[in-house]
Amino acid sequence: MNKEIKVRQLFPFFTQQKNLVYLDSAATSLKPINVIQAITNYYEKFSINSHSEGSGLLAQTVRQTISRTRQLIAEKIGADAEEIIFLPSTTYSLNILALSLKDYLSKGDKIFLTHLEHSSNCYIWQDIAQQKQTQADFLPLNKEFIVDINKLENYIDKKTKITSFTHMSNSLGVINPVKEIAKKIKKINPDCLVVIDACQSVAHLPINIKELEIDALVFSGHKVYGPTGIGKNEYSSLSRKFEVGTLPLAQIFGLKAAFEFLSDLDIKEISNYEKELKNYALDKLKELEKVIIYNQELETVDIVLFNLKGHHAHDVAEYL
Repeated sequence: MNKEIKVRQLFPFFTQQKNLVYLDSAATSLKPINVIQAITNYYEKFSINSHSEGSGLLAQTVRQTISRTRQLIAEKIGADAEEIIFLPSTTYSLNILALSLKDYLSKGDKIFLTHLEHSSNCYIWQDIAQQKQTQADFLPLNKEFIVDINKLENYIDKKTKITSFTHMSNSLGVINPVKEIAKKIKKINPDCLVVIDACQSVAHLPINIKELEIDALVFSGHKVYGPTGIGKNEYSSLSRKFEVGTLPLAQIFGLKAAFEFLSDLDIKEISNYEKELKNYALDKLKELEKVIIYNQELETVDIVLFNLKGHHAHDVAEYL
């Protein structure tokens, strides 16, 4: 059995779409069978509120699943379980975080982003900056399209209160050296908060928050083989103050299964296989005269950014 068949059998999606080649994992990952079963399991066997004290063992099992899910995530990213906050998405998490930090800002302060960001990690900070009469600007990138650490001293100063940037670009596939960037920022201004969008990296790269000198990290469940409608925010000083009301319990059951699925994977083997696929795709695309490849010279994860000459990218994507 070749690798392609072995992998495809883990995802029920391909029983319905037998001949489809899925090229959109940077936007959302497909769901393995154990995740789908875990969500169904919640609705069939539990389907109660974790706050239902009168439901005995059922509610206790749900609460234990919530706790175990926090622990699995914490183990994956090097955090403490009590620091894990369940929120609906990365966009929601960034919005809540930015709004919560609004009073931390004063007129004349600075917020720095990068040109690599998803709009979710730009618009809210720019809006907050406008409200508070602060400056929202962009950190410099080097020729490899990652943050230029050597130029940070020309940007970060004592008025810089927040920096928020991606670990891995969802379009170019470049990887920011978060540890080195955060260390340099904190050296210049220890009071500057560092926020990391790890949507693309959690499923592909080892992360240890305790080694990164960052203040918050966010990612979405649906990009780590989990369900939509649940994201994660790790912020050491907030604990779970934002988890009000009923949690998205079915999604938490699914997210637990997703991280169990991740823990069973050989990341190195997968990375090697992805490189094989990327190199094969690049070789074939280069044979096509009208194809433009934008990131083939960059050191990236296995994302290929391309288009057809004379065509809008949206049209090409729709056709594919």
